[in-house]
Amino acid sequence: MNSADKLNSGIPSPKEQIIPSASNLFKSCFLVSMLLGTFYAMQQVAAQVDNVWIKWSFIALASVWNGMLLIGMGVLSHEAVHRVLFRAPFWNELWGGLLAALVLIPLEANRQFHVDHHRYAHQPGLDPENPVHQTSYLFAVIVGPFVALFAQYQVLASIALRGDFLRVLKDIFFLCVALSFYFLLLPALGLSLKLTWVPTLLALPFVFSVRALADHYGIPPVARASSRNEESEEETESGVQARQQVSGWVVQTPQWLQWLWSHVNYHEVHHKYPYLSHKYLAQAFAASRNQYPYIVVDGYWKSFLKARKLDYYATQEDVRPFMIQKA
Repeated sequence: MNSADKLNSGIPSPKEQIIPSASNLFKSCFLVSMLLGTFYAMQQVAAQVDNVWIKWSFIALASVWNGMLLIGMGVLSHEAVHRVLFRAPFWNELWGGLLAALVLIPLEANRQFHVDHHRYAHQPGLDPENPVHQTSYLFAVIVGPFVALFAQYQVLASIALRGDFLRVLKDIFFLCVALSFYFLLLPALGLSLKLTWVPTLLALPFVFSVRALADHYGIPPVARASSRNEESEEETESGVQARQQVSGWVVQTPQWLQWLWSHVNYHEVHHKYPYLSHKYLAQAFAASRNQYPYIVVDGYWKSFLKARKLDYYATQEDVRPFMIQKA
């Protein structure tokens, strides 16, 4: 990494950081267990509460909570994409594949999509995330989640067309395990899919939109050509220059939500230091906020509502009130 970063900030290099494997394993088990527990609670309330409004209000709220749990799994699988979920490659791919599949995402396809996203973050015509959000705010909120999911399977199809069948079979295997979890295990436990999984699937796109619009929506376009491999452990001068650009937000959130969603609220920090485990993102933000520019908003709801007044590619004037200037 750049010597100024290392000496002045204490941000660890890829080899210096300690991957929080134990806590990631605990959180993975917690999220899956909590999802099952909430499914059970939804089933019990549906069976025992006669008042239709109370019953379906509870199911709706529980479905939003389940959506948050699934987003938490997706963020952990994102750690696996960057190979920082577990230090051991086998466990990184195993848990990453399972967690991604529970959110119906193929891990290998997502890795290819996501590396391209880092390489061309918020660059018009190059960033593969552009079609998800750039049409309009309403499109991004309502249709964007489905565009994002479809894009993952387009990448999976392209991998198959290239003849890389091992990666494709790996993704299909994990997706089959996840579908077995939903379609075989839940009914075997006496849980109705229409009272548990289906409402959760209906709530998930909205939860996804609230979180995803806080990543890059409303940021001025990044006008740089980047051929640098964002996964490289060696920092070059181009990497330092890239950090002077801002492609995403930092969202200030409560500690419990930072834990649940593995510090994805420090999204711009992640783009500046893509090799870092989520464990270090808050530390990296505190250490680098006087070296590099950041755009900060207070909370996901403020971010979500603020986005209504912005285009996907905003202007510098639009974001000036949110900008933290480097020293």
